[in-house]
Amino acid sequence: MSANPTSTNASGTPIPPAIPKDLRTGLAGLWGRISQSVLPDVHYLDGEILKLTIRMAPYRKNVPRVFIRVGSVLLLIGLVLAGLSFLPGWPASARLWFGALAILGLYLLGYGLQTMLLYEQWQFILTDKRIILITPDPSRRGFADAIYLKQGKIQVLDTNWSANPFWGIFQAIKGSRDVMLSMSGYEFQETGAKVKGGLRFPDVTPDNIRRLETLIFG
Repeated sequence: MSANPTSTNASGTPIPPAIPKDLRTGLAGLWGRISQSVLPDVHYLDGEILKLTIRMAPYRKNVPRVFIRVGSVLLLIGLVLAGLSFLPGWPASARLWFGALAILGLYLLGYGLQTMLLYEQWQFILTDKRIILITPDPSRRGFADAIYLKQGKIQVLDTNWSANPFWGIFQAIKGSRDVMLSMSGYEFQETGAKVKGGLRFPDVTPDNIRRLETLIFG
C-alpha cells in the first residue's frame, strides 16, 4: 500500500496525495493520530478508482442537528435563568427547575453530537479493487476502525428493523432498514435462519440496499 496514493474517483479525476495524519509530527501529528482514531481516513492504492460510497439515511444526520440546536438553546436559557435565580426575590425552588432545564439541554446536546459522530463513522466504500468499511470500534466508545476487504468476501446481506424504536419510526416512514453483512453465511436453527458473525450497518436507504445487493451478488 502506498503512503501517498495517486488514485482517481469515479469520473477519473486524480485524488491528490496527502501526508497521512498519523505520520505528521508535533501537535499536528498528535491531533492527526487522535482524529484518525475517531474518523479514519481511507488509504487508497495507487490507481484505485472510487466507485461508490454508502452512508446511513439522511435523517440520521438531520435529526441530530435538531437535538443539537434545541439542546444548545435549552442549556443557554437554563444557565442564564439559574444564574438570575440567585438574585433577591427568586424562590429557591426556581434554581432546581432551571438547573433541570440546563441538564436537559446538556443531555440533548450530547446525544445529538454523539449521533452525528456515528453518522460520520459509518461508511461503506466500494472501489474497483476492494470493499472498505468504516465502522465504530465496538471495544472503544467514540473511536472507529477502517476495514479493508477483497472483492467478493461478503457472502450474506440481510435486512432488519432497527432495535431502537425511535429510529424504527423513521425506518417505517422512509423504508430504510439495518443491513446485516457477513462473510460466514447463515446459521440454520429450528426456528429459522440467523446471520452468522454479521456486521449491522444501520439505516440504509432502499436504493442503497439495492446497490449493495447488486455489488455483492451481481
